[in-house]
Amino acid sequence: MLKKLDDNNFDEHVRNGFKLVMFGSDMCHYCVKQEPVLEELAGGDINIGKIDAYKAPEVTRKYGVTSFPTFILFKFGDVMTRFSGYRNKSELLDIVLRYV
Repeated sequence: MLKKLDDNNFDEHVRNGFKLVMFGSDMCHYCVKQEPVLEELAGGDINIGKIDAYKAPEVTRKYGVTSFPTFILFKFGDVMTRFSGYRNKSELLDIVLRYV
C-alpha cells in the first residue's frame, strides 16, 4: 500500500530507512498510470510514499519539484537520487536496488 504524504507527515516518513517518494498529481496522466506499478512494488519490501504536489506546496518547493511524476529516494532523510518521468516496474526496481 502506498503511504499518502503531505506537508505534515512527510519529514517523519522519510526520516528512517529507505523511502521512495513519488511527487505527482491526480490531474497528471502519467502519475495516474504510475500508481498501479507503485502499488505492486509497495506490496513487497519497498516502502513507497505518494505526495500530491498541489496539496503539499511546502515539501514540493523544498525539493524543487517542477515536473510530474518526480521520484526521490531517501535514506534516513537524505536524498540519494531523484528522477522524473513514468517508469515501469523493472526500471524502478533497478534504480532503488542501486542504492539499497
